Amino acid sequence: MKKYNKLVVFVVTLASLALGLFVLYTPIPRAAEAGFSAIKAASYIEAISREPHSVDDPAAHESVRLYLKNMLETFVGAANVAEMDYTAEELGRKAPYGIRNLLGTIPGDSGTGILLVAHYDSRGFIGRNGELGRSYGAADDGYGLATILEIARLYGRRHLRNSIYLLFTDAEEAGMHGAVAAARETELMSKVGFVVNLEARGVDGPVYMFETSPKNEKVIDFYRRADLPVSYSLATAVYRVMPNATDFTHFLAAGKQGINFAVLGGLSHYHSPLDNYTAIDLSSIQHYGAQVVPLVEAFATDSAYSDPEYFSGDEDSVFFTILPNVFIAYSESAARALHLLMLALFAAFVAYLSIRKELKPLAIVKYLGWILVSIAAFAVLGAFLSKLVAFLGKTTWSLTYVRTSGAGLPVVLAILATAGTLGWLAKKKVAAADRRALMLAGVFLNLVLATATGIILSGGSFLFFVPALIGFVSLLAAEFAKNRIVSHVFYSQNILWNMLLMIPILYSLFLALTVGGLAALLVVLILDLSIVVPSMLMQAEL
Repeated sequence: MKKYNKLVVFVVTLASLALGLFVLYTPIPRAAEAGFSAIKAASYIEAISREPHSVDDPAAHESVRLYLKNMLETFVGAANVAEMDYTAEELGRKAPYGIRNLLGTIPGDSGTGILLVAHYDSRGFIGRNGELGRSYGAADDGYGLATILEIARLYGRRHLRNSIYLLFTDAEEAGMHGAVAAARETELMSKVGFVVNLEARGVDGPVYMFETSPKNEKVIDFYRRADLPVSYSLATAVYRVMPNATDFTHFLAAGKQGINFAVLGGLSHYHSPLDNYTAIDLSSIQHYGAQVVPLVEAFATDSAYSDPEYFSGDEDSVFFTILPNVFIAYSESAARALHLLMLALFAAFVAYLSIRKELKPLAIVKYLGWILVSIAAFAVLGAFLSKLVAFLGKTTWSLTYVRTSGAGLPVVLAILATAGTLGWLAKKKVAAADRRALMLAGVFLNLVLATATGIILSGGSFLFFVPALIGFVSLLAAEFAKNRIVSHVFYSQNILWNMLLMIPILYSLFLALTVGGLAALLVVLILDLSIVVPSMLMQAEL
């Protein structure tokens, strides 16, 4: 019977692993006849990215601007395209040159509109931590420019309830001067009800919605309309406290509500000559359209959004992607209530088991220490390995930015080695009778972290709460059902949902933090494994 149990665990784990790899699915590119077309968008990118076109390349820079102006005039009409020029003196930011933004308008019955933003300059000569500069701007920000041009093509001649504003900003790479100037245009800003900024930090993979305006409950409710949404409130919460900035930063400073998108895969191309037309990914471009077009459609056709203050909210949301087109969101107040409820239920369950002599509470304390020691040990190991990779790659080490090729393999090996080591230790060093105590320790630690982050950094709480919840449900079912089949089902769902959540999160964290964040990845992994590994072992012993 134990062989059968082990087979069930193996099959469920393998199936969960396979499903987890599809959570960040990106769509098949479409032709122009099917609506938003990555193939059509690629033709714009080809024209935009023929040469580096930073503010230090005036001829190429102007050529790109004129191309964009011509395309906008073709799609929305010359009368609806405005050049917004600013002298260095007007900018007031010690810029050594003037800048020239472009604004296209697709007018609706209401002047209130959704503002789509992308910058048209590429990275200049300045590089950092392995960046080379001299980018051709195919992805950064050709992807954003092409997405907006496609939306202009689709909506330029339609009758709309609300307006669409299409803003191409200048000098983003040189200090975001274009966004600063646009955000000061009080007449325009008074009509903007929602901002969508389109960026790129790589060339391929899923497009992440990685930043929102504060008090985002209504923003996230609106974002649910996106097709194949990929977003985690952990990213938005962390990004707010980091020093990073994009054009979007200045619209937030102007009090606007909205969201920020970027593709993250292929960092080696970012801000380098490798960011050229030959490297673009049509599926990623299609993913921009899949997420943005439904938002534009909803905003432009629903009179409810005619109020510029519609998206002002009272609190933030906690949210995450769990499967393709399965996006979970709930308010931070609901999250805090759930954390406290789970802590109370956990305490009641531990008391129940203790009264029935099925558990010694000190065993939970013992294994809590075991988990914390493991976290500390592997965090140190992860930091050492990340610095070693940076050293061997002859690049600067940073917790959030190590730019070197081939870092994916050592990260995967480190994750597998960590999982294998913890699994072996739990099997060999934890008696079968104590494995429930080990799992309870993992649930408790994750609940404590969920409660703490719910107060300090609410967007990150789901990372700990969801594994704790599904693990706790598995323990309850096994205790009260007293049925092998039921226990198998609930232990299996613990494996399934944890992998569906953690595999894409670990991958996303690697893209965002690079190998420099390996220590953080291993800490997150161990916290999850503290619930999954004992669950697997108990299932194998049913």
